[in-house]
Amino acid sequence: MIGARVGNWYVETQIGCGALGPVYAARGYDDPARRAAVKILADPAARDPAFAHKFAGELLALRRLDHPNVAGYFDGGVHAGHAYVATELAAGTDAAKLLEGGRRPWAEVLAVAVQVARALGHGHHRNLLHRDLKPAHLILTPDGTVKVLGFGLAKVVPPPLAAAPPLGSAAYLPPETASGKPPTRRSDFYSLGGVLYTLLTGRPPFAAATVVELTHKQCYALPERPGMLVPDVPPELDEFVCGLLAKDPARRPASARAILDELERVRGKLERRGATLPWPAKLRPDTAETPALPPDASANDPTESGGRRGRRFAGYSVALAAVVAALVYGLAFAGPSADDLWAAAAPLVASDDPADWDRAWDEYLDPLSRKYPDRYTDDVAAAKARIRDRKELRRAVADGAKADPRSDAERGYLRGLRLAQAGEAEAARTTWRAVATAFAPVESEARWVGLARAGLETLDRTPLRGPQVDRRPFEAAVAHAAALAAGKPADAAAAFRALEELARDDPPALALVRAARGK
Repeated sequence: MIGARVGNWYVETQIGCGALGPVYAARGYDDPARRAAVKILADPAARDPAFAHKFAGELLALRRLDHPNVAGYFDGGVHAGHAYVATELAAGTDAAKLLEGGRRPWAEVLAVAVQVARALGHGHHRNLLHRDLKPAHLILTPDGTVKVLGFGLAKVVPPPLAAAPPLGSAAYLPPETASGKPPTRRSDFYSLGGVLYTLLTGRPPFAAATVVELTHKQCYALPERPGMLVPDVPPELDEFVCGLLAKDPARRPASARAILDELERVRGKLERRGATLPWPAKLRPDTAETPALPPDASANDPTESGGRRGRRFAGYSVALAAVVAALVYGLAFAGPSADDLWAAAAPLVASDDPADWDRAWDEYLDPLSRKYPDRYTDDVAAAKARIRDRKELRRAVADGAKADPRSDAERGYLRGLRLAQAGEAEAARTTWRAVATAFAPVESEARWVGLARAGLETLDRTPLRGPQVDRRPFEAAVAHAAALAAGKPADAAAAFRALEELARDDPPALALVRAARGK
């Protein structure tokens, strides 16, 4: 293709190759100074005359895109048997290449999130979904601008291409899409969450050997929180990303505007704690998603100028008075003490209401840690850990409730998956082997048998390091149960049953319990 003419473009060099086909840098046929990225669709169906007619109609929708964070659409069609799409040639490096050097700083990821949310809002406002958001579709330009590539192309390509996403795209596939439901705006938000997760941690939320296994994890498995993998990720950003990755679309933000509002809230919290953030500039009025206010009709009326000056002076006077009042108040009232802040936070931390946890941190613990950094240090850290753990538990229970196994084979596969995620390699291997053996003759369970075998192969290729478990608390619990046997046999029996249940997938621990019980 190098040197060939495609539509109104001359192909110069290949700059990439995606699932849809190769991408070339090209110059204009009529205007050599004009540059474009030309994507050639590789699927044979693109040469079908019926497709060519439909393709031209689908591309019309892309003309509505005009935003600083979206790579502009130039033209497209079919030329000499090649279907192509020409878009803006954005200068910079895509996020997938940047990730080859490791994870990105969280402040940079926050700035990326703002710009991609703006791009999605622009497209959604024009009834266009992205449908294939991933790191390779984000270009970071030298001036810090993010350009989103491939907007809407997943819809206009031939069905055979769109029906079988490659492994790289499947890593960001929303659960509802993986299960065959039509995508919505919230589907794009899930993909955004997956991209931000990858930028923060250096790896996608889920990894698998096959697309089938990966899409199943998207539907049922829970990823580790970014903050667990990268401790310096602020809890507010961690919570934001996990909210985007909710299995249930209804639990994700409803719009890009809601995402931007949440990001502003996160920004405010971080800046109050002293963080300096490279926040993207506001959009120009002509590209904003809300219409600009009309100009003041009286701006050129000379009779109004004196009144405006008087109002402006009055406004300055009020502002000055407010500043003076604030200074006087600040000098007269030093604010609550560390003891007062902790006393107010403690009952809220102990509450079962998530709203109380947010209030505890926003109104009391955060001011306490900033104003009195040497007071209640351990208590604040413990409270923060408790809030994080309780939120994680609620999220895990809520998302886990979405998994509704329809057969014992599926239940067994999911149990093996949870064991593997917990690092219990031998227990996962035993469970998956049982599924593969027991249900191999049952044709309806072929999917779960295949996934169980794939899991076994994955464990053989990439052995999991067993968890470093401190056995001393377990041994103490066993000793306590054995001591109860002399005077409280019923309590001892209950304690031993509980210990056996916990040790069901841990042969050494189970042997310890049974030896103490005398079995």
